[in-house]
Amino acid sequence: MKTLFFIFMVLCIINLCFPKFGWYLRYGWIVQGETEPSKSYMTMVRMSSLFMLLAAFTLAMA
Repeated sequence: MKTLFFIFMVLCIINLCFPKFGWYLRYGWIVQGETEPSKSYMTMVRMSSLFMLLAAFTLAMA
């Protein structure tokens, strides 16, 4: 269970610091052009990653 928690935390931190990387893995390779994610998408991804990190830390401390 600790390994799964560690993997989840690493993915959330990567997504929080580099949201464009997650976008590329999901959508960017399909379009293969000069397309960039929107600012609202980047904000949404960062906020959801932060929320998930806080939820994970809260559950881990309980």
